[in-house]
Amino acid sequence: MAKNPESPLEPFKRALAHAARSLAEKADLEIVYSGEGPQLSGNRAVLPHPPRDLTPTDAARIRGLADQMALRIAHHDTAAHAKTRPASPQGAPIYDGIEQARIEAIGANALGGVRENLRAVMEQAWAKRSFNQIEAMANPPLAEVVSLMVRERLTGEKPPAMAQPLVNLFRDEIEAKAGADLDKLAESVSDQKAYARIARAIIRDLKMGDDLSDGPDQPEEDEDSGEEGDPEASDDQDEGDGEGASPQQTAMDENEATHRESEEADSQLMQAEDDPNAEDTDEPPDMGEGEQPARPDFKGEIKPVTYKVFTTGHDEVVSAEELCDPEELTRLRAYLDQQLASLSSVVARLANRLQRKLLAQQNRSWSFDLEEGILDVARLTRVIVDPTAPLSFKEEDDTEFRDTVVTILIDNSGSMRGRPIMVAAVCADILARTLERCGVKTEILGFTTRAWKGGASREDWLKSGKPAQPGRLNDLRHIIYKAADAPWRRARRNLGLMMREGLLKENIDGEALMWAHQRLIGRPEARRIMLVISDGAPVDDSTLSVNSGHYLERHLREVISEIEGRSPVQLIAIGIGHDVTRYYSRAVTIVDVEQLAGAMVEQLAELFEEDPRRASRKTAGLLQPPPNTHGPSGPARRSTFKEVRRSVA
Repeated sequence: MAKNPESPLEPFKRALAHAARSLAEKADLEIVYSGEGPQLSGNRAVLPHPPRDLTPTDAARIRGLADQMALRIAHHDTAAHAKTRPASPQGAPIYDGIEQARIEAIGANALGGVRENLRAVMEQAWAKRSFNQIEAMANPPLAEVVSLMVRERLTGEKPPAMAQPLVNLFRDEIEAKAGADLDKLAESVSDQKAYARIARAIIRDLKMGDDLSDGPDQPEEDEDSGEEGDPEASDDQDEGDGEGASPQQTAMDENEATHRESEEADSQLMQAEDDPNAEDTDEPPDMGEGEQPARPDFKGEIKPVTYKVFTTGHDEVVSAEELCDPEELTRLRAYLDQQLASLSSVVARLANRLQRKLLAQQNRSWSFDLEEGILDVARLTRVIVDPTAPLSFKEEDDTEFRDTVVTILIDNSGSMRGRPIMVAAVCADILARTLERCGVKTEILGFTTRAWKGGASREDWLKSGKPAQPGRLNDLRHIIYKAADAPWRRARRNLGLMMREGLLKENIDGEALMWAHQRLIGRPEARRIMLVISDGAPVDDSTLSVNSGHYLERHLREVISEIEGRSPVQLIAIGIGHDVTRYYSRAVTIVDVEQLAGAMVEQLAELFEEDPRRASRKTAGLLQPPPNTHGPSGPARRSTFKEVRRSVA
């Protein structure tokens, strides 16, 4: 029997994939074709399906989209970009457009074929647009104009024919204000940091942001500068990021991870607890524009103690697959499904209710009394009453709930053993599946320790002569059950790991929240939500035996205060059997674990019904890792907190 003949498009797809991997300098770059493209997510490039009758114009456009993504992977450092990206809504798009022009100029100047492909993408995108001078003057698209002018300087390429009138309209004004700095860009194309300083100067010239005090003159290196140049760190953080002035680039990666770890001293955690003798002077400085969080009400006198870590050498950030072989994971998942067969149907119904609420929001927001759009039949009575009255039109507004990422952080301590951890696992599983159907990415994380009673960290402390006040004295284990960009079907089996005997040990909540928070801050989505599931206060016998009894609890309160008061991350918590409202300002406590599913769904539904907080209103990247008083040690090290700060994917 003869084999089915190969599709004529397959050679084109193969050649395109090989070219993209070569241009990106990544042999494992995954190229897929989908109706959702173009989109770049980590190591996965999604391109639109080539049409069956592939014309040279279509081929050039698809090659250009692949070249854009490949060049971005090869020549763009997300962390460096986000560190100097202005927070102002006017300056940020200009900064992104200037950087996208740099990325494409590197490829265009090196390879003539890439230049032709990028030109085809640009021309086809602008060919679909019309120029309206009145509209352009009313709402100047400076980000697009500046990006085109930078592209012209870096490559010599004139703007597309449809964009020429728009550029000419603003060229003289931009040249007068920022022409000198625009001329400097060509000298720093290969140096992203130096290029970024000039970009910030251009934004200052155009007076498109008033938050430039930390701009071009800020220090280039932070306390971990020795590791900043690690290419793996850059790759880990380059997930779904993207910024560009062209319309198709905007569709590919519209939202950059805008806020990273701050280098300023005022971003450190609040160190003092309530002091009865100084009630009015104990407020944390510079809480930004957000509301002041309620201060925790400690009973009794507690002296402020700076949180520290004796050693991070034995801590690990590990995926579920690394802790268990595939066969055992499959068996544990089957056991989990068997134990919760009756509960799964209940949770599924609640999840469907959440899905209906989310999908309903796509058609809820409209703008009325417009001069063009969809005829508003509800207002036709005006014309009947007064024939001289104009017709009224309406238009559906864009919804923002899809541009959201949700992290579910589950307490994997020993006190969660049994039915609580089972219910938490299956609820997280079904919620992840539901949110994925609605276009909302979900991450599932867990936290515990590697050992009881301190493990290798305590042994190092004993060998060091038992220094006083050593700080946290146990080996952390932070588990990634499902990464935000991983599809649910691939991560489903991992949740069975929570059923493994011996996994659940101690819980150090404060550092777990810092870890999950840093991963969220590194995401490109504009809205970030963290849902914490726990059954009480942090407990680690080894740490509490050599520090104050409230050492871990105090640190947890400080971390929560920072997130709730200054971070763009929206934090909610669910306590199982214990009142967590004394820690979290937005929390719910359930007595029976059977209520967990309903509580999760209701809390998320309420958040999605609210207006999302914009990242520009808060200062992100506030949580600094606790000081390590001893230094990394031990062969079991998998990932220290320095690597956690780079948002391990």
